[in-house]
Amino acid sequence: MSGTKNWVEVLPWSQTFETKLPLIDEQHKRLVTLLNEMGSKLALGDELLELDNVLDELHSYISYHFEFEEKIWNKYFGDDAWAIKHHQTHSDFIAKVDYFRQQARSGKRKALYEQILHFLLYWLAHHILDDDMRMAKVIHSLDAGILLQEAKINIQTEMSDSIEVFINSLLNTYGSLTSRTLELEEEKKEHAKVTHALELRKRQEQEFGNEIINSVPGLVYLCDNQQNLIRWNKRFIDDLGYSEDDLRSMKILDFIDKSQHKKVLTALSTLFDGKSITEAEANVKTKNGKLIPYLFTSTPFIMNDNPCFIGTGIDISIRKNFQDNLIRKSDELKAALIGIITAVSKALETRDPYTAGHQQRVKEIATAIAEKLGLNEERIEGLKLGASIHDIGKLAIPAEMLVKPTRLTELEYSVIKTHVEAGVNILKGVNFPWPVVDIIEQHHERLDGSGYPNGLKGNEISLEGRILAVSDVFEAMSAHRPYRPSLGIDKAMQELNINSGKLYDPQVVEALKEILKEEPERISPHISN
Repeated sequence: MSGTKNWVEVLPWSQTFETKLPLIDEQHKRLVTLLNEMGSKLALGDELLELDNVLDELHSYISYHFEFEEKIWNKYFGDDAWAIKHHQTHSDFIAKVDYFRQQARSGKRKALYEQILHFLLYWLAHHILDDDMRMAKVIHSLDAGILLQEAKINIQTEMSDSIEVFINSLLNTYGSLTSRTLELEEEKKEHAKVTHALELRKRQEQEFGNEIINSVPGLVYLCDNQQNLIRWNKRFIDDLGYSEDDLRSMKILDFIDKSQHKKVLTALSTLFDGKSITEAEANVKTKNGKLIPYLFTSTPFIMNDNPCFIGTGIDISIRKNFQDNLIRKSDELKAALIGIITAVSKALETRDPYTAGHQQRVKEIATAIAEKLGLNEERIEGLKLGASIHDIGKLAIPAEMLVKPTRLTELEYSVIKTHVEAGVNILKGVNFPWPVVDIIEQHHERLDGSGYPNGLKGNEISLEGRILAVSDVFEAMSAHRPYRPSLGIDKAMQELNINSGKLYDPQVVEALKEILKEEPERISPHISN
C-alpha cells in the first residue's frame, strides 16, 4: 500500500486497540491503515485504490496473521471453545474475502469498494476490540499464574458491560459520519426543502440520543439543582423495579441509603461550585428494599437557564474488588471518546475545503488564551474538545452553502446560523465529562445579548464560551474564506479591540493581545498578516 500518510484518519489507532501482544498488534495496525487509506480516498473524492491491490493486501494479511495468531491461541487455549470459535471466525473472514474476489469480476467496483470498507470496520470493532482483546487478556492472566477458566470468567466480567456500548458507539458514530461525508446530498435550492431536511435530521438525532441513553449498561439520570428527577433511562424500571409513576415524583436521594445522604450531597454541591465532574459510591435501594452498591458520576450543565446535572450509575456489586481496573477502564474510554470526536472533526472539514483546519486553529488559539488566563488543566481539556468540534453542526448544512464563492443571502445565512442548534442536538445525548455542549452552544453569543442562538449576556456566557467566541472571530477574519481573501491579523485585532467589553470579553481580548506580543508563534504560523 501507499508509503505516505496522505489521508484523513477516519478511525485512528489508539491504545484501545492494543492487545499488548506486539506481533499481533503490528498486524492489526496493517488492517487499520488499509481501512483509513480506503476511507480517505472515498471521502476526499480521490482516485480509489485498485480493488485487486486491496484484496491482495487482505490475502497477505490472512496468510501470515491468521496462521501466526492461531499458533498463539492454540498454545494457551488448546481445544477450548473460545479457540474453536475464534478459528471459525477466521474461516468466515477468508470466505468473505474470496466472495469479494468473485464479485470484483462483476464490474460494480465502486459499490464493492464500499462493502469492503464497511466489512473491515465491523471486523475491527467486533473481532479485534472484542474477541481478540478477550483472548489476549486471558493470556496475560495465564502468564500471571491464573487458571484458564478463572481467567475467562474474570475477563468476561471485566469486559461485558463496557465493550458492547463502546463498539456500538463507534459503529454508530462512524455510520453517521459515513452517511454525511461520503454521500453528499443533492443541491437544495428552495428554503422549504432545506428546512424539512434540517427538521428530519433533528428528529433522527433525538431518536439516536434516546437509543444511546437506553443502551447504557447502568442508570442514566437528569436532575435539577434540587435533585428532582427530570429524565431517566429504562434501567430504573428494569433493574430497580420502580414504575414510571414512581419516578415522576422522586428525587435522586430517594434511591440512596439514608446513611449516605450527606456524602452524596457533599459531592453534588461541588458541581455548582465550578467542578466539572464528581464521583461518589453509594448503596441504591430497589423498589423491594434491597441495597445494591453503585458508582455515580455526575456533571453539571445549564438547561433553559437553570443549573442541572446529568449522571450515570453503574452497579459495582460484582466488581468491588476490581476498583483499580474500573478507574483504568474509565480513562481508556475517555481517550477513545476523544479519538472518535477527533476523527469526526477531521472528517467534517473534508466537506468544506476552504475552512479546512479552522477548528484545529481555533482550538490552538483558545488553548493559548485559557492557559494565559490560568484555567486549570481539566477545564482546558474540555475547552480543547469543544473548540475542535465547535462547528460539528455544519453536518446538517447543505454543502453548497459551505463552499459558496460569494456572500450568502440573508436566507442562506439564517440557515447557516442553525448549525449551532444542530451541533447541540448531535451531541446532547453524549455523557461528556466536561460541559462541551454548553461551550459549543455559546460560541456565537455576545456580551451585549446580540449573539445567537439564545441571546445570552455577560456572565450568562461561560468563560470557555467567551474564549471560544474570541478565538473563532480572530481565526475567521485572519484566514481566507470562499468569498474573500484573509483580512489579516491587524484587522482581526481591530475588530476585537473596538468591540471589547461590548461584544467580547475584555480579559480574553487582552490575553490574546499579550500572546501575540510575547508568543506570536503559538497563534499565527498559518494565519496571514
